Amino acid sequence: MATKTNSQRRLQNWPRLPLQDIDNLLPKKLPQIRLRHGQVLWLLTELGYRGAVSDSAFFEYIKSLRKLGIPFGRKRFQTKDRRKLADYSYCHVMELALTLSLRVYHVVPDTVLRGIVHYRSQLYRSYRRAYAERRSGAGRPTLIRVKGRKRVKGRKPIELRGLFLDLNIEFSGGHLVRFGRPKLLSSTETLARFTESSLSGRAFMPLSLSLLSERVTALALRAPDIRSGPPKSATSSVSHEKRSST
Repeated sequence: MATKTNSQRRLQNWPRLPLQDIDNLLPKKLPQIRLRHGQVLWLLTELGYRGAVSDSAFFEYIKSLRKLGIPFGRKRFQTKDRRKLADYSYCHVMELALTLSLRVYHVVPDTVLRGIVHYRSQLYRSYRRAYAERRSGAGRPTLIRVKGRKRVKGRKPIELRGLFLDLNIEFSGGHLVRFGRPKLLSSTETLARFTESSLSGRAFMPLSLSLLSERVTALALRAPDIRSGPPKSATSSVSHEKRSST
């Protein structure tokens, strides 16, 4: 059994740790992530994507996404490979997290799903770069100091860092009129994008991809050992009911 590092031990306390502490504890280089289906469901729930729906309803929605090619592609569901237990990589989990971030009334439009699949190769590169440049390169921190007559005592400058993802999604009259090409933005470019007057038709603003990559990686490193089937408690209770009825 592998020995846990001090960073991984401290990550056991996430999300109670401040976000800046999580960033300092994460490996500088993206670690290899390999998760089972049950662990991924746990991770997505911890990120808040399940919301108030039941475990079974959330499980079925993720299953429906897999049939549509998220995150493995349609080919896996059309071959014998679907019978094998799936291993989720960092990019697989990031694709699921991105998809769930784009839900409208709990559902992702099919056109958006097709766009994610179409630009998958480019998005994979973006996921990796978002982690690598969390505080460097185009993701280096930018400090914003608010000026004005009234100054709040102890107010600290606002720090923006990391890379943001703009999928260039536009809706008009309830219909998707544009998707992509996806573009990574620095914090200053993201601020400029928010102030543009031509954003009235934009349904989705740039997403903080570096922050999402940190949260996904931190949870993946502390994911519990969860099997893909139903919880043991549920299985045992069903067996007990069968024995009682006989």
